[in-house]
Amino acid sequence: MNQNVVKVPYKGTLAFYRRLLKTMMKTFDGDYVMFHRIRLEARRKILENKDERDEFKIHDQIFFGEETRDFLEKNLIKGEVQENGRVKLKARKEHSLSSPIKH
Repeated sequence: MNQNVVKVPYKGTLAFYRRLLKTMMKTFDGDYVMFHRIRLEARRKILENKDERDEFKIHDQIFFGEETRDFLEKNLIKGEVQENGRVKLKARKEHSLSSPIKH
C-alpha cells in the first residue's frame, strides 16, 4: 500500500481539503511557489490532527479552516508590479462585497 495515503476518519475533512485546494488554486493562480507552500502547510495541519476522534474538535477545526478559506477567497487580491513601478490588481467577483467591480 502507498505510504503517502493517509486514512482520514472523518469524511468532512477530505471534502474541506478539496474545497481549500480549489480556492488556493484560484487565489494563487500563476504564483506556483506560494501555492505549493500554502498547500503543504494546509496538508501538514490536517495530518497533524489525523488521529483526532472527538467530532466536536474536528468540526471546530474544519470551521476554522473554512474561515481561512473564505478569507483567502474574498480578501486576497493578486497584484503584479508593472514596468512603471505601479501595481496592477486583478480583482475577481468574489472580492466585491456589495457593488460590482468594474474592470
